[in-house]
Amino acid sequence: MFKISKIQKNKKSDLTIILLTILNSLFLIYYFILAYYNRPHYDDIHFLWKLKEISISNFVSDMYLDRSGRFIGYFINAVIYKIILFFDEYRFFPIIFWFIGIVIFWTFTKTIFTKISRFLLLNVSVLFYNLFIFTNIDFSVFYWLCAMYYYLSMPILLLSLVYINKKKLKISQKILLCFFIIFLGGSLESFTPIVLIMLFINALYYFSEYNFNFILTLKDIRVKKIICITLIILICYFIVVIAPGNFLRLSLDEFKVPTKLFAFSLGLTEAIINFYYYFIFYVPYYLIMSLLVVNVYLKSTYTFHKTRFNYKQLVLGTFVIYIFYILISVTPSVILWSGFGIQRNYTHVVFTSMLFIIVQSLLFVHFHQKYLEVIQNIGIVTLTVIMIINIANDTISAQKYAKSVDKRIEQVLYLNKEGLKNDVEVEPLYIPYTVDIKDFTLSMIKEKHTSKAVLYYISDTDYVPNEYAYHLSKFYNLNFKIKLKKDNHKINE
Repeated sequence: MFKISKIQKNKKSDLTIILLTILNSLFLIYYFILAYYNRPHYDDIHFLWKLKEISISNFVSDMYLDRSGRFIGYFINAVIYKIILFFDEYRFFPIIFWFIGIVIFWTFTKTIFTKISRFLLLNVSVLFYNLFIFTNIDFSVFYWLCAMYYYLSMPILLLSLVYINKKKLKISQKILLCFFIIFLGGSLESFTPIVLIMLFINALYYFSEYNFNFILTLKDIRVKKIICITLIILICYFIVVIAPGNFLRLSLDEFKVPTKLFAFSLGLTEAIINFYYYFIFYVPYYLIMSLLVVNVYLKSTYTFHKTRFNYKQLVLGTFVIYIFYILISVTPSVILWSGFGIQRNYTHVVFTSMLFIIVQSLLFVHFHQKYLEVIQNIGIVTLTVIMIINIANDTISAQKYAKSVDKRIEQVLYLNKEGLKNDVEVEPLYIPYTVDIKDFTLSMIKEKHTSKAVLYYISDTDYVPNEYAYHLSKFYNLNFKIKLKKDNHKINE
């Protein structure tokens, strides 16, 4: 493990700070615009009408019995939707969660880097988190109200580990850690095993520090915290796993559990390949981020303490850890779907992969000192141009999508007021495609691909009323259900 120590101060970072501030401001403008034109997705409408009729506790109970065991996740959802129903406003919740994620990650980074320009570190931390959202392989999750907390899982785990490894905590930190522990144990069943493994590795570290003396290790307050926290998380996880809703969902056709080792191996291989198929297109963004972190490191008041490991050993060690993390991260999806599964389950894997690339860059620079300021600033300017393009293009796309949803709602409310009771035919919703580096690259090499990146998840009815139509009718108290016009196709004009 590395610790950071002071060496010398360097104040030549004004241009970098200015460029970073401009870039992060563009990201925030972009997220605000998309939040403004966001509209409730399938599950959002479902949960909203449910919470119009029942309490938070009843909602969590219903979900636990009929859907899945994520009791903390559903509690968070219930609170959010109750607030939405009370204030009749939902659009800016993604920005609120963006801010929460920034605060958590910023608290983590400033705890690690304690003697660096706070404003510079803040900008670097914000850019990392912005890129984490912007380049995630399932960007739409950020604007799906019931899944926004997916983005908080890794920042919460990192800050929890910081608090766990402190001998003394403030009262506010203890309270926060308690919330984090319950969140990590009861919100994402695919992520909790990773948390438990991280805690186990953390305990092993102290075990080795005390020369594998079990008695001495147990006397350390930090080890006692790890044991206590592990027990609490295990209890929460047990509550999640045994939920009747899990077994009801597993009986659905969407799940395909591998029954043989060969099928599992094939599924594991497919899942890893698919993840890197999506991830590889965003590596240029992460390299720019790495250049920035490297240059800040070179100009900062920090360096790594000397270690008994050489460069090759450290690179090999971090590669082994990263590969192990990838394997345990994709395993839940392989168990449930015999392959890649759903993209949003890989949200935290993107975060970890970004950190891995940055760590490799820092290790290289620590052992091979080189300045990269000019390249870094060119990279920041490049990202700035990309954000300007995305703002210009995606604002139009988001506006068209919001207009199509609003037009439909206006239509059905009018017809409902007129007393119509038969099924109503509606135009298909506009699909808000976005400018995406993967789609751009594939189109440049004339490679055909079936899916294009979108700004939001799209819910729509079909040529006969489906479950989405049912939820829409429930939420707006309609006397009819909607279906698509048969002479139309879902093609953007």
